[in-house]
Amino acid sequence: MTDRSRFVDELAALDARETRARYAAVLTAAKARAGSSRWADKRLQIRVATAEAVVLSAVRRAIAEVEAALAWVDPNEGEKP
Repeated sequence: MTDRSRFVDELAALDARETRARYAAVLTAAKARAGSSRWADKRLQIRVATAEAVVLSAVRRAIAEVEAALAWVDPNEGEKP
């Protein structure tokens, strides 16, 4: 099994916890391999930094969306008088 198939196979079927674990595993593998040569090191550093920036941006956006949804949800909804 190649690293690609180990990390990408069945990715769409993973839940949030499994996806976070898979992401951590691929970052660990990339960081371990990054020192194999100067060209690969720079290229992997750029890819890892880009991936981390994209994930950070997506999580920040998700937090803002959930917080906005909290503002319009009535905390007393469903309670009996």
